[in-house]
Amino acid sequence: MTHQPGWYRDPYAPQRVRWFDGQQWTQHSQPVQASPSPPSRKLSTGSIVLIVVGVILLLCAIAVIVAGFAFVAYMIQGVVCGESPHYCT
Repeated sequence: MTHQPGWYRDPYAPQRVRWFDGQQWTQHSQPVQASPSPPSRKLSTGSIVLIVVGVILLLCAIAVIVAGFAFVAYMIQGVVCGESPHYCT
């Protein structure tokens, strides 16, 4: 198996790369270049709008559920107090 000429990790100094000419290692070496960090992902405007609308809809749904429970409790209290007023004191 033959290797292509190129820069490879130096087998004797892993923090460096050394030029392999296809047959043998040469004296040319250099420090390993740090790979650039990937660019940070930014949310698009559409994604931000979608998240905001989703949060608003979720809060509205929670408000409707809480109001529903409050209404049911109010109605039950009205029925109980109407039939047996001594429970409501």
